[in-house]
This record gives sequence, structure tokens and C-alpha cells, in this order.
Amino acid sequence: MAGVCFTYNSRQFLGQTIFVKRGPHQGKMGQVVRELAADQYEVSLGDFKAQKLIFNRSDFLIHRYRKVRIPVSRG
Repeated sequence: MAGVCFTYNSRQFLGQTIFVKRGPHQGKMGQVVRELAADQYEVSLGDFKAQKLIFNRSDFLIHRYRKVRIPVSRG
């Protein structure tokens, strides 16, 4: 069974898929293509296609898929 995990503390943003959590593009997903400043990133691809937008770090979450293991109940 697969689940979705959003993390706040990854330092490796380049190439990562992001989920926009606020602003006019809330709910869309894209990929970080360039770091512009300490807290600004250029995002493209995904829901944005060829369009390139700039987001502050506080506006998105890093999106990762992870397998979630559910323990078997023995009782």
C-alpha cells in the first residue's frame, strides 16, 4: 500500500516535486527547476507545463511517495 508524505525540512529542492499550499496556484504540483535566492525557487512542469513561476519556500511542500507499512493485527 502506498501513501503520500509531505516533508518540511528537505534541503535538496532542485528537481523535487512540490505541492503548492497557498496562493493563486494552491493545490497544483510542479517541479523545482532553479533556486533563485535563499527562499525563492523557480517551478515548472507538472500542472504548470512549460510556464515558469517563482514561489517562496513557505508557499509549498516537498512531495514524496513512500510505502506505508501497516502492522498485521494478531489477536
